[in-house]
Amino acid sequence: MNQNMPHPDATKDPPGDEQIHCPHCHFDFKKSDIAYTLNKGFFKCPICGKKIPASPLDDRPGDGPNSFQKLLVPVLMIIGVVVVLGVFYLLNTQDSSPPITVAETPTVKLPLAGPTPGQGIEPPSLPSVPEESVVLPESEKKNQKTAQTPLKPFPDKMKIIKAIAAMYHASHSYTLAGGFVCLDMAIDVWNQLRTYGIEAKIMGGIVTTNITAWNFQKLAFESNHAWVVATLSPTEKVAIETTEGKVILPDMENASAYFKGIAFDTPAEIKMFEFYRRKTLESCRETGMMIKDWDENVAGKRHKYEDIVARKTQIESRKLDCENNFNKLREFESRAIYY
Repeated sequence: MNQNMPHPDATKDPPGDEQIHCPHCHFDFKKSDIAYTLNKGFFKCPICGKKIPASPLDDRPGDGPNSFQKLLVPVLMIIGVVVVLGVFYLLNTQDSSPPITVAETPTVKLPLAGPTPGQGIEPPSLPSVPEESVVLPESEKKNQKTAQTPLKPFPDKMKIIKAIAAMYHASHSYTLAGGFVCLDMAIDVWNQLRTYGIEAKIMGGIVTTNITAWNFQKLAFESNHAWVVATLSPTEKVAIETTEGKVILPDMENASAYFKGIAFDTPAEIKMFEFYRRKTLESCRETGMMIKDWDENVAGKRHKYEDIVARKTQIESRKLDCENNFNKLREFESRAIYY
């Protein structure tokens, strides 16, 4: 965790950055995020690993109607109109024509389509069946249940987490000189996870040392790194090392440090923690230097009374700043995980 304040500028999408849709796993990507996978006119889906055409689906040849299809529609419409008019004409002609006669037989008028309305002949009505009395076969019940179950809009959480980590690492760089450091990267990835509905926390701590049994003061002052922990289920969590694009499972070697530290729900909380951490370190360090100077150059030596009072007042004031800042820092103690 760098002690410089993170830049608040948000990363903006480049103009014209179109969406690319994977037709296999139905996951949407920004074209700029997966540009590094472009090969022979196809992108490679970071989730399912299958090919995605470089252009949007509605722009690919063969997806829209071709010239023959465009011509076929109006032709079919014209044929349909002609058929309807012909049927209508035939019906009217046959209704108005004289009855068909046969030699030495009475005149007989042949009906065209069975009994006409008004003759008192009604089709038999079907008996009503209560809905609760209908018993469906087990196979049909299973089909109905499957049809009513909505499809998942996204792949499972682990695939989303891995895709976000990989794409973010491919498109961002840790730059200490430029001030874009682990805290900025952790905030970016946290935001993307929350956008996809995945619960996550920003963690602050130190991953190179076992922090078991540390007290809060040691944890707060020696923390030098930030990362993200995402929740898969109430009992499953994974860590994301955002500077490397790695997903860390709890059972991996040396993974325990990624699940200890200080957990923050929002970027605002960790930024406030960093502010008071720096203020505390600065004021307490200056207090220690002033006390050391007093012991070496003032205590037991002859000085003007006014100088002694002035120095003592400065030390007391700076010491009070140190204590007040640390009290603000201790408000985050309940979020510490180090036991």
